[in-house]
Amino acid sequence: MIDFKKRISSGKDNKKTDPLELYKTLDRKSVAGPLRQAQEYILNEWFQNHHDDKDLIIKLHTGEGKTLIGLLILQSMINSKEGPCLYVCPNIYLVSQVCAEAEKFGIPYCCIGDDRQIPDEFMSGEKILISHVHKIFNGKSIFGIDNNYVHVGAIVLDDSHACVDVIKEAFTITISKNDNKDLYQKIISLFNDDLTEQGEGSFLDIQSGDYETFMPVPYWSWIDKRTEMLKILSDYSSDNSIQYVWPLMRDKIKEYCCYISGNTIEISPYNPNVNTFGSFSKSKHRILMSATTQDDAFFIKGLLFSADAVKYPLVNSSQKWSGEKMIILPSLINDECDRDLVVTKFSKRKNNSFGMVALVPNTKRQDHYRSLGAICTDRRNIFDEIGKLKRGVFDRLVVINNRYDGIDLPDESCRVLIIDSLPFFNSLSDKYEEKCRPDSEIIYKKIAQKIEQGIGRGVRGEKDYCAILVVGSDIVKFMRSVTTNKYFSAQTQKQIDIGLEIAKISQEDQEPGDSPIKPVMSLIQQMLKRDEGWKEYYTNEMDSIESTTSNATIYDKLLEESRMEILYCNGEYQKASDEMQKFINNFSGNDLDKGWYLQQLARYIYPIAKDKSIQLQKSAFISNPQLLKPKIGIEYSKVSYINENRLKRIRSFLKKYNDYNELVLEIDELLDYLSFGMESEKFESALKIIGELMGYISQRPDKEFRKGPDNLWCIANNEYSFFECKNEVAETRVEISKSEAGQMNNHCAWFEEQYGKDTKVNRFLIIPTKDLSSNANFTHDVRIIRRGTLKFLKDNIKSFIAELKSYDLSDITDDTLQRFLDLHKLNPSNLLDTYSEEYYHKSR
Repeated sequence: MIDFKKRISSGKDNKKTDPLELYKTLDRKSVAGPLRQAQEYILNEWFQNHHDDKDLIIKLHTGEGKTLIGLLILQSMINSKEGPCLYVCPNIYLVSQVCAEAEKFGIPYCCIGDDRQIPDEFMSGEKILISHVHKIFNGKSIFGIDNNYVHVGAIVLDDSHACVDVIKEAFTITISKNDNKDLYQKIISLFNDDLTEQGEGSFLDIQSGDYETFMPVPYWSWIDKRTEMLKILSDYSSDNSIQYVWPLMRDKIKEYCCYISGNTIEISPYNPNVNTFGSFSKSKHRILMSATTQDDAFFIKGLLFSADAVKYPLVNSSQKWSGEKMIILPSLINDECDRDLVVTKFSKRKNNSFGMVALVPNTKRQDHYRSLGAICTDRRNIFDEIGKLKRGVFDRLVVINNRYDGIDLPDESCRVLIIDSLPFFNSLSDKYEEKCRPDSEIIYKKIAQKIEQGIGRGVRGEKDYCAILVVGSDIVKFMRSVTTNKYFSAQTQKQIDIGLEIAKISQEDQEPGDSPIKPVMSLIQQMLKRDEGWKEYYTNEMDSIESTTSNATIYDKLLEESRMEILYCNGEYQKASDEMQKFINNFSGNDLDKGWYLQQLARYIYPIAKDKSIQLQKSAFISNPQLLKPKIGIEYSKVSYINENRLKRIRSFLKKYNDYNELVLEIDELLDYLSFGMESEKFESALKIIGELMGYISQRPDKEFRKGPDNLWCIANNEYSFFECKNEVAETRVEISKSEAGQMNNHCAWFEEQYGKDTKVNRFLIIPTKDLSSNANFTHDVRIIRRGTLKFLKDNIKSFIAELKSYDLSDITDDTLQRFLDLHKLNPSNLLDTYSEEYYHKSR
């Protein structure tokens, strides 16, 4: 055999480091053609101007070949002797796809085998190691933690937004009541008194197994009882839910917080410290792959990335958009084409030509589709069902629950995508932040990001196309409102604008007698048949996108938050407190957000000044009653009817909205939330605002003061109605339990204590059944509001709002308002006579 290497002049290294030249030398398969223009631009720009960057974000449109770009950059690093090089996928399923790409292009690679050993070819810098994020980021990682870690020269995170979520999970202990009841109960018992003090009613719901209700353990209780908590967790440290997190948190428990629901306990860090994983944090080059529609701000806290890398990513600015997304908003085309109609139509529809997929935020939404005949996925069958779609096996609508990233549905695998309702946050820590600061820029960005991830599932390339039906009043409002629309990328904003315009055109083109969904189906058909007019219109509109500069304020804010949290974690409590105080002094947000940061300040200072911490927590709670109730100093503030009439209050409520359409968006969302099965926080919040709409003084004593009923309306001078909401209990519930009756009795006693026995009050229990258990009793008169009467109330409110369409909201007369209130039965007496009923006491 001839040794050709001897013919090569000694000392000459023929390995190419320029990725464009390198690509020409690869033993590619015949199907692998030349690099695309976008790939050439990014690779050349990286090699010429970013080769030495430690932190770099590469933003690409879907379908522009980011996997090959990442592999070529790493191969260039290997050829430059800058290995070992690591390519990280967001899940194990994508590893095989990346390996197939490397095989296709002739790029040497290796994987971690069944022996769980790191390959020698990786360690020696010969081959790229392709793995997934779970393998690297866990407390028992074979790559090591803290100072004992495998040195990596360059690391690429593919689909890095999905990776950030997985990394946060790596630091989080999730204890299921079903899987480990003993451990769950021990933790509940440890914090029993603390949680009761925070909210007796909520804690009773948790004890009864209500999985939607959750409570944070006060940080002072967590810190004071940390030794007892560590002993409990240590005894269970070999449990599957703990063992991979235990090495990361056992010596850092002060940096963690705890949330408890009726079926889950979540223990998570305030800010995951990726410095624990030296293979990533100390890598010479860290490259994140990100979609052009995604906001990368959360890499600053989530991955401790430099703010400059986030502000100035590597992008191909010559291409403004990619793919064709026809966003359709059915409810804006026809009021009757609501979520229920769209879900029913598509769940029952059979189709053999292309895939249809729905993304839903929770199991309750998914169950609705299941009852109508759709295919519902879970962990066990999701990738099988997606595989069928990709193989062209089409039949019925496929429903995916609360998964907005990591799923590719190109071409015929998904031509119709339903985005159903506003996405929910998965973790209790995220849910807590959303509850405490729902209108913050941080929350809006997170929600917009999830929506954009979902929208992107059905369009995976430059020539791909998909009809995207957006249903649910909450998500329609979010996408349409000027307050929240701005948090989407320029590309998505333009696609929403197109959706709003075609909704307006479709409204004008409707013929009398047409079914409400006919215009929607017509639009889908135009897209599927590749209507030239639509294609040209879409292209012209998308080409008009103007480049926008990112708002650097949030980057600086997240950088500050991260820096302060690191100070606290390092035990520099005074420094962390001083920096947070400066941050608050310069803060320009609303009271809810200010309260949020005051609570962080109170937590920072608690280890060194408990009295001051209590006073700060009191200030935080006054600014934002959704936060932790301080140990002392909060007294209940009674509501009373201020001397102005009800109609004036209603007019004041209506004047908050710029026009009728804005009012309708708000009311539709509220009425959606005011539904059985909706999570309690949204239901009770909606009921509070509905009370204000009806001209009453409205309060949530249980949330605002941690005592009393869920909702309280002052409907006239010294006349009240209060509500206990059990909207989340199963609709098949046959009776009102003894504990629920006892809870209602406690609220009755509380009201008498605060307002006196002679004060007129109507007491309402919102629950699916009117039958009171034989072993239970009410101490006072109680009225029941069930599904039927609640729906009747909602319908009448909607009809009342519809009457206002032709009026100027700022100039409606008292006579007009009162006439509409009478017509639609929205006066105080109607609560008793029309919308509630007596309970039935079962005999023993």
